[in-house]
Amino acid sequence: MRVIALTLLTLITLVACAISGVNHVVQPGQTLYRISKTYGVSADKIAAYNHIKDPTQIKAGESLWIPGVRHTRTVAVVPGTTRQTLQKSIPKVPRKKTVKPPKTVKKKSPSKVSQPVRKQPSVAVKKGLLDWPVRGAVLQTYGVKNGERNKGIVIAASEGTPVLCAAAGQVIYSGSGIQGYGHLLIVKHSDNLYTVYGHNRSTLVKTGAFVNKGQRIALSGRVPSLGRGGVHFEVRQGNQAVNPAFYLP
Repeated sequence: MRVIALTLLTLITLVACAISGVNHVVQPGQTLYRISKTYGVSADKIAAYNHIKDPTQIKAGESLWIPGVRHTRTVAVVPGTTRQTLQKSIPKVPRKKTVKPPKTVKKKSPSKVSQPVRKQPSVAVKKGLLDWPVRGAVLQTYGVKNGERNKGIVIAASEGTPVLCAAAGQVIYSGSGIQGYGHLLIVKHSDNLYTVYGHNRSTLVKTGAFVNKGQRIALSGRVPSLGRGGVHFEVRQGNQAVNPAFYLP
């Protein structure tokens, strides 16, 4: 299982690097319409990738993922925007006060050696950002169980049940080349977020395809380790597997 997880991690890293797209930082006076026209990508597609509900409310300093392009471009601002209004739209960051260290420092005992503490990367909870790929009981939860770490969850589903895409994105892998996952799909979303769908009976989309939230992307198959129908579902922030409960409704 560990070899499979390492193989999947390497695949996501290599394939994700090959996807064309750039991050565009919104400047004061720029609109989503002008950004879409400059890059030649529809405003609807940019809005879907970046989960923008109101295209008129993009803010200066916000980073937008522009799919399908290779280089950032200069986007013209709305006519009439002055230098003064641009400066006002950029929030000021308060300076941190310097704190003087205490004069007396306690000496540590030579017999005790302090070990560096490894901090776990913090993951922002974004409830409702993703939809359930299928509706069913959770047969296997995320985390460590019986000494083995589960990097995703397994959701019960009768074989042949349509598997729905959890959010809009681009398919970066569709195939059965990774042993132990059956027909596998990996979808890249905005903000370096990925969703993984395993143990499918068949896939309905190809690598490179753009998919919408709720679109049928596969038909569920059988989970060998459980001996019944289901879908293996993972959520990854970059290369790090995270608890799907942070993102599901």
